[in-house]
Amino acid sequence: MTGSGDADGDDERDRPRVVISDTKLTSLETEREVFGDEVVLTQEPLRSPAAVIEADPDAIVVDAGTPVTAEALEGCSNLRAVVRAGVGVDNVDLAAADAAGVAVSNVPDYGTDEVSAHAIGLCASLVRGIPTASADTAAGGWDWQVSAPLSRPAELTVGVVGCGRIGSRTVRKAHPQFGRVLVADPYVPDAEVRDLGADPVRFEDLLRESDVISVHTPLTPETREMFDGDAFDAMRERGGAESGTILVNTARGEVVDTDALVDALEDGTVRSAGLDVLPAEPPADDRLVGRDDVVVTPHIAWYSEESKREVRRKAAEEVRRYLRGAEPAYRVDADAYGGVPDLDSDG
Repeated sequence: MTGSGDADGDDERDRPRVVISDTKLTSLETEREVFGDEVVLTQEPLRSPAAVIEADPDAIVVDAGTPVTAEALEGCSNLRAVVRAGVGVDNVDLAAADAAGVAVSNVPDYGTDEVSAHAIGLCASLVRGIPTASADTAAGGWDWQVSAPLSRPAELTVGVVGCGRIGSRTVRKAHPQFGRVLVADPYVPDAEVRDLGADPVRFEDLLRESDVISVHTPLTPETREMFDGDAFDAMRERGGAESGTILVNTARGEVVDTDALVDALEDGTVRSAGLDVLPAEPPADDRLVGRDDVVVTPHIAWYSEESKREVRRKAAEEVRRYLRGAEPAYRVDADAYGGVPDLDSDG
């Protein structure tokens, strides 16, 4: 859907052109409140580098599906700023943007409560076997043992991978329900983890010791497919477990090697999985969707009516700061992003 500009003629040519490339929006009401008449504002779902170039924006607000590649950046002669209406910026070539002098920001603090609540909700639901029991009842069954064996939550250990904003909030929410919380994050000091009431451990140890694992890392070269065959092998070493590990991912789909996860589900290493993210969204042909031991939600962990309004406003306000020459609030450091879990992903 393409929105119309705010004005025509000479006045329009004198104002910066801001394109909102976000398919979740049904209007530009919030953005118009922020910009007023300062910019020419349009909404266009830009889904290819060529489309980005053709739009020729001075600034662009993007969702996860907008490819801001080196080609797109090179072809946009007027582009000054790219703002991701969300947390993850893996669809933006940060090095190319830096080389082109294009500033990049995200909105890292808008959906922290929602994503952490979704993660804990998936963890608790799978620990209690609720999806399996619900499906059995819907099919006409009434078997209290259909989800067996179940363990007392207070006896279980939850491992949180990535302890940025969302990960740390997830740790706090895990404490009232589960007995022990482990954190694996090489970029967060052990003292900060302990202040949250959790135990800092190496990733490999977390895999071996956790009954439930919740993933909260950004997608970087370091984290891409970090849950691979070797990671699931480490889970197999978990001693004394009555059942396999529960894996929940509300970060990025590519953090988990899909083939390795399917194998781990098939052999029982992973008892069940809760996935809000997949490598391809929506999945055209995904072996994880429709399994009895996998719950898939359509990348909704970030969403509430409040968070939707907040991310839109904050993204627009960040663009306005760039266009006015003011100090940005959320600029992404291209060098640091390669390994800072503080940018843990939401959507």
